[in-house]
Parts: sequence; structure tokens; C-alpha cells
Amino acid sequence: SLPKNGGVAPTLLPHAATPLKRMRYSHLGCNVVHEDIAYALGVDTHKEKMGFKQTVEELGGKLPAEHGHGTEYHAPLSAQTRWMTMDPENLLNPGIGGLSALPRYGK
Repeated sequence: SLPKNGGVAPTLLPHAATPLKRMRYSHLGCNVVHEDIAYALGVDTHKEKMGFKQTVEELGGKLPAEHGHGTEYHAPLSAQTRWMTMDPENLLNPGIGGLSALPRYGK
């Protein structure tokens, strides 16, 4: 989610690949903005995504914001600690938010 900035799209990093298309949409009444960025074949999309994540975080936003951290992003320590407390056996979402996918978080 982005801070209320008048709907201005975050600027891509100067060395970022040029997207084929950028699509932005959001939910009425909340501060969650979705942005789909399409690139040509051969572009390192993981590198581009991490660069975009950096830009969003520098603006005070968070990526991901709405659907959780998945296995692609590291969650804040407070979220990791909460999940480990709620699920000490690591059965519900192994590997989420940068945590280990092993039983009991590899301990």
C-alpha cells in the first residue's frame, strides 16, 4: 500500500527495464494500489520486481500489502515472530515471509 500521494505512480529506477505496459488499479475507499507491470521476454522480472519494491518502500509504502508476504518476500520481524508464536510447528504456511519451510522452522 502506498501513502496518500494523489495517485502518482512510483517512478521506476533509472536503470530499470522499460515496461511494455503499466496498469494501476485500486479498491474504492482504501489505500491499496495494485500495479501490474508487463515486460518483454528476456527481462529479469525478479530483478525488476525487487527494484520496484525498493521504490515503493522508499515512498513509505509496503509491498506486498494486501495478500501477505508469500514465499517471495521477507516479512518484518514482528510478523515473523507472530507467525512463529501462532504456529510453532510450522504447519500452516511453511516458508512464508522468509521463514524456513522446515518443521519447527528448522530448529
